[in-house]
Amino acid sequence: MEHLSEFVTNHWMLVTAFCVLLGLVVASTITTATGIPPQEAVSMINREGAVVIDIRNAADFKAGHIIDAVNFPLADLAQAGDKLKKYADKPLIVCCTSGNLAGQAARELKSQGIARAFALRGGIGAWRAENLPVAAG
Repeated sequence: MEHLSEFVTNHWMLVTAFCVLLGLVVASTITTATGIPPQEAVSMINREGAVVIDIRNAADFKAGHIIDAVNFPLADLAQAGDKLKKYADKPLIVCCTSGNLAGQAARELKSQGIARAFALRGGIGAWRAENLPVAAG
C-alpha cells in the first residue's frame, strides 16, 4: 500500500487521466445500457401500444422513420411536455439516429412527469440493421 500512495504522488497526472477515462467509460456504459433493444421496442409497440418519439430533425425524419412515430426534435422536447401528456398512459420509446441522444431525451421526459420513457438502444440505425419496417415521408 505504501508503494501505491508513492506512485499516486509521483504520477498524479497519469492517475487523474486514468480516473477521468474510467468515469467516462462507466458513464457511457450506463447510458447505453438503459436503452431497450429494437425487438423489445417492437414488443412494447404491439402489446402495450407504445408510442415512438423520434427526436431527429424534420429532414432526417422524412427520409425514414419508424412507422407511426411522432417527430419532436430534441431542441423542442423541453417544451413538448404538454403535447406529450396525451401519451402519458402509454410507454414512450425515444428514438434518435444512433441512440446517443435518446437516453438524454428519455431522462428529460421523465423529469417532465412521463414515467415510462425509454431510449431505443442503437437508434434508427439499429432498427434498420434488424430489417424492421421504416416509413418515409
